[in-house]
Amino acid sequence: MVRVGITEIDIAFEDKSFAMDSCMKVMEEAHKNGVELLVFPEMTLSGFTMMPAKMGEAYRDGKIPESVSFFMENSRKYNMAMAFGYIEALMEDGSSVYDDSKRHVYENRLAVVDRDNIVMEYSKIHPFSYSGEDRVYRAGDKLCQADVRGLRIGGYICYDLRFPEIFTAARDKYDAAVVIANWPESRVKQWEILLRARAVENQAYVIGVNRIGNGKGISYTASSHVFDFSGNDISRRVSGDLLIADLDPGLVRRARIGFPQGRDRKADLYRELLV
Repeated sequence: MVRVGITEIDIAFEDKSFAMDSCMKVMEEAHKNGVELLVFPEMTLSGFTMMPAKMGEAYRDGKIPESVSFFMENSRKYNMAMAFGYIEALMEDGSSVYDDSKRHVYENRLAVVDRDNIVMEYSKIHPFSYSGEDRVYRAGDKLCQADVRGLRIGGYICYDLRFPEIFTAARDKYDAAVVIANWPESRVKQWEILLRARAVENQAYVIGVNRIGNGKGISYTASSHVFDFSGNDISRRVSGDLLIADLDPGLVRRARIGFPQGRDRKADLYRELLV
């Protein structure tokens, strides 16, 4: 059993100090409630911004990005794994050495840290073209999973939720799909329907974490959930900005054996149909 904490925090917009304060308050509350994995929303310390040059961070001079360092430090302090979002700046030519004088690109990232270890770095595969995100952020091209305290998780970001193919492709490699988002209040009913659908169709827990408040004129409302493989919301609120849920990987495996829909997938045929 792994206790997961899901947050509902106000990030503000492009204000790291404000967001860090919000994060630290919920970290303390999560620690008091025995949380082992605490999940924060997309672009945790900046809000959903189209100014990556202003808010982006890079691995440079042997130092890790400020956002990653902040969460690693607190992961060690509270002995609690943490999942969060940030903007990474990378060299366009693939170089591992960052150089401000050369061309670089930005990616919308989901990272998971556990004390001194970075256990996942996922880049959003589907930038939100409706808002122009695809023009300023490079799309990722790899699905990512990690084992966190005995819970196998897969990582996804916001708009990815509308593309069930990438959830199904990796479903045998995770017990819980983590989806971090800045999903606006105007479409929040769709968010909740899609989270529940991904849980049922993949027979897995789905952890959906959304921000609250207002970001550059867009309103966000309380809508973080943990759905089980039957589509039930199993989270419970313990404070104004923290909900918790106890996840049992064994239940996922037994559910998949008891109702083995996965064996009826025809992956080879699906690929042929798409050619």
